[in-house]
Amino acid sequence: MRRMIFILLLLSLLLYEAGNLTGFSWKRLEYVEQREIIDEAIRFSYPNIYSNLKELQVDYSNFKPEVRYWGSWSWQVKNGFLEKLFGLTRYQVRMPEEIVMVSVDGKAQFSRSDTDCIGDSGCPFTPPDNPEQGVVGTVQYGGPNYEVVNDFSVEWRGRDRGSVFKSGHCFSAYINSPKNKALVVSPKGADATTIRKGYGFYLVAITSDSYARMRIPKATFEQSQLCNIEARKSWPNVGGWAWKR
Repeated sequence: MRRMIFILLLLSLLLYEAGNLTGFSWKRLEYVEQREIIDEAIRFSYPNIYSNLKELQVDYSNFKPEVRYWGSWSWQVKNGFLEKLFGLTRYQVRMPEEIVMVSVDGKAQFSRSDTDCIGDSGCPFTPPDNPEQGVVGTVQYGGPNYEVVNDFSVEWRGRDRGSVFKSGHCFSAYINSPKNKALVVSPKGADATTIRKGYGFYLVAITSDSYARMRIPKATFEQSQLCNIEARKSWPNVGGWAWKR
């Protein structure tokens, strides 16, 4: 009887580990299709922008996401034998700007930068067909009062300056360039804030030398580009309790 129990336990363990090593979802009792894994990574990387690969490829027509169950594109995350053996069963999905970790159950968990390329700066972002960048947001000093800043400068780093608009403590900036650009916001009497992000459009809340950011649809950026008060009232709360829209 003991021998039979031992054999059954051993077979169960071997079956469990075989599933772990091959990407089987014990929760769903199936292998999740690669297309579902890719779509989940897209929704995580581009929330409220794209919901699946078909929508992504409208703007990134030449980009094809890659999926790995073994090996890693990021030195920040291991993805090898021991991880699988101990139940850390994740897929890695290569997006245009990052690597998204998706569980074998098809749920995105977190993302990391793509560091697979040679050099300290990691892999460059893959630009969309129309390489636009747009930022809209507000500027405040830091605590304890978080007063708004009306005297500040905004400029794209590099030769191509793009366009910039300011109204009170609100600003917007737009540029169309194949090279991913950084935006520098310099309040008078305070340290400059450098906004580094991907292509597309972002809402930011700058408080002293730090900032919060959130991807937004192009339509939201266009509605907010002139710092319209009504548009600002409808912004999602990216800046927290102290943020003054």
